[in-house]
Amino acid sequence: MKKKFIFGFIMSAMLVFFAMCASAGAVDVKVNGKLIETDTEPVVVNDRTMVPLRAICESLNCDVAWDQESKGIAIYRKDSLYCMWIDRDTAFELCPSIQGFCVMDVPPMVINDRTMIPLRAFAQLFGAKVSWTQETLTAGVDMDLGEFEKNEGEAEDCRSYLLKLGESYDVYRAYVNGTLKTIDATIELENGKKIELELYPDIAPITVANFIKLANEGYYDGLIFHRVIKDFMIQGGGYTTSFENKPADTIKGEFVLNNWYNLIPHDAGTLSMARAADYDSASGQFFIVHKDSNFLDYQYAAFGHVVNGMDIVDEIAQAPTQTIWNGMSDVPVNIPVIKTITIK
Repeated sequence: MKKKFIFGFIMSAMLVFFAMCASAGAVDVKVNGKLIETDTEPVVVNDRTMVPLRAICESLNCDVAWDQESKGIAIYRKDSLYCMWIDRDTAFELCPSIQGFCVMDVPPMVINDRTMIPLRAFAQLFGAKVSWTQETLTAGVDMDLGEFEKNEGEAEDCRSYLLKLGESYDVYRAYVNGTLKTIDATIELENGKKIELELYPDIAPITVANFIKLANEGYYDGLIFHRVIKDFMIQGGGYTTSFENKPADTIKGEFVLNNWYNLIPHDAGTLSMARAADYDSASGQFFIVHKDSNFLDYQYAAFGHVVNGMDIVDEIAQAPTQTIWNGMSDVPVNIPVIKTITIK
């Protein structure tokens, strides 16, 4: 995943009496040397500078929207949406799928009826440099703001993404920190080489269940990788060695354009379902992304990732291809045959 970054460690206990942790002295915050204007003074909580949300957003040219029910915060800047929540330690960047995340050792909180967020984690989401001067109790943010962006109302327009991600918060928090429930699968080729996968049933349950069912029934045994494009993907699971199509039941497409909240990015190694124009036309064919192809995000049902064997994916993707008698293109000259797919 692009731009993954983690700041600090997850806080070990609830901050019940945060006022007791705040520093006694006032804290100044400057953006590119200019003091931010705010009616609520920044404070230090557990050695982290907490700043008023709207003041820092205005200083960094971000549009912001607040959802009272979920206690969610939507922040929009330069075609990216940043989602965070009061008392939750993980913030996500959507552009358009999950492209970055941040685990904060002090989460956003409400102090004196003002939403306060951790300055360092927030600023570094945008690639800003953050400094601290102890003598003057001053936090500095240095960032190239570029041309002023007219983005008023953009965060409000993205509220639905904030709400949906809030509902799936525990699942995606587990996904980005590596604790998501997974199911192991192995693609074994007839030449003995293997591609090991992890599947994500909590994100794409219909797709994962279909893949497991077909694998356990032996559907994939003897099928081929029939379409490979270097720096894009390798596709298989639908044709025999004689290029006869092997049918399978179609399933619902679990991706955003089909009203399913699936934010897995199509980065290198992502396992996803092939389909026709019909959003619910996926059946048995799948593909493995060779190089990052995030233009597929929101449009195809990603449901797993390669954990071992990307060298085999590279080998298949870079092999010579041809167009065959029936007009099918990008067919490997030496066709990789799937011996079996096993589920553990």
